Amino acid sequence: MLVQNKKIKKFIAIFAHNESLNIIACLQSVKNAITDGDQCLVLNNGSSDNTGELVEKFAQENNFCSLKNIQIGDKSNAWNVFIHDLEIHADHYYFLDGDCKVLPDALTELERALHQHPEAHAVAALPADGIGDKDKDQLLREGGLCGNLYALSGKFVDQLRSSNVRLPVGLIGDDSLIGALAYWDLNPQQSWDMRRIFICEHARFSYDPLSIFSFHDLRLYYRRKIRYSLRHFQNKMIKSPLKTSGLAGLPRHVNQLYKEQAGELTLAWRGVDTWFDRLALQRIKQVADKEIV
Repeated sequence: MLVQNKKIKKFIAIFAHNESLNIIACLQSVKNAITDGDQCLVLNNGSSDNTGELVEKFAQENNFCSLKNIQIGDKSNAWNVFIHDLEIHADHYYFLDGDCKVLPDALTELERALHQHPEAHAVAALPADGIGDKDKDQLLREGGLCGNLYALSGKFVDQLRSSNVRLPVGLIGDDSLIGALAYWDLNPQQSWDMRRIFICEHARFSYDPLSIFSFHDLRLYYRRKIRYSLRHFQNKMIKSPLKTSGLAGLPRHVNQLYKEQAGELTLAWRGVDTWFDRLALQRIKQVADKEIV
């Protein structure tokens, strides 16, 4: 049952869109990682499968879990709902994708890192598998958030709320923008402060890898590659209004970016990603044309 208007220690927001194959394993992993008094809320956004029914049944048997059904199938919109529209108050906030599982000590490690680094607005977890020393060193050096699992301090969430920071609906790179806002200390017109995000090497999450022998997984991978290319262009487009106008430059919807900047986007060679960039660029320009009309 969702506890509102009462501050708790840790609150975990789980984002789920058509995650009937993964959501119970995700929730079981959270159950194994939480301590007494912690809560989680599954933000079931726009699912057309039985994700909601599965979560509802799980919640009936596990009182730390609640369900929020959201009609729009968009993670950024679901993030806005969680931050701004629900009366949830916690010392720290955790954000987890519904196709991932947290390792048993992951949430505790994130909490410990937030206490040990009070200057940090966010703490990022790392994948348990599939990340080599080179990639890990690059992440530690260059920073950033991995949207699969991260934590925000209660103080930073209060700042996000008081500044009415809402992610543009349709934004795919939600973790990139949240990470940048943390590094900017909510002032996009200043330089990054790398102390604002701490990479917690001991906090890990896992997910089931896609299989080249599964037609379902191949289709999923193809769609995911197009989304990665959309994110590539969106990240390019959002920088200018933020640098020019600060937080006031955040659009309500990415379609506004498409309308204003689609004509300036060009296709550049990025290896195999160029094909997906081409498809993403076509989609952006189609939406921009409709918006103009």
